[in-house]
Amino acid sequence: MQAETYTSHLQFLANELGCDLRMINPDTPGMMYVEFGYVEGPTIDPNSRNHPNIESQYMVNLHELGHFAHGHTQGRPPKENEKWYFENGVLKSEAEAWEWALDNRIPEILDYQTIDYMRNRCIGSYYRGSQFERGRKYCVLTNGNRHHVKFEWDVPTDFFWNICSRLEKGE
Repeated sequence: MQAETYTSHLQFLANELGCDLRMINPDTPGMMYVEFGYVEGPTIDPNSRNHPNIESQYMVNLHELGHFAHGHTQGRPPKENEKWYFENGVLKSEAEAWEWALDNRIPEILDYQTIDYMRNRCIGSYYRGSQFERGRKYCVLTNGNRHHVKFEWDVPTDFFWNICSRLEKGE
């Protein structure tokens, strides 16, 4: 698939959602600022050190748009009361955003590098964090200026595991 096709599709979806999609550079990790009306992600460009291919950059952007579609606000000042991402459950919110990405992507067979990246590096990092901090009541996420909300990790549900399975299969 061509980078222009991915970019055009992402911009179309962002416009439908009323979301400002900010594609910064090929190495940008995804982050959502739903309470402020935008998400960030990588440009679709093969010259990346952080993403294995342009398809993974596309899927990261779709995932961030999925957070926007679900209203996953994160309580950044001055909107401390808007923290649905945490109240909904971090693992559940991540799974919801990946489900949206899978359901709204251009239908194609996903590359094994993309599948591995989504499952292990993306959603897998949240799962590993939840296991490491299991039982702690005052966890924080420090990347993306998200340290303002203290939360307790949710327990992975069947929904979470079903999305992980879809990611592993590239469905």
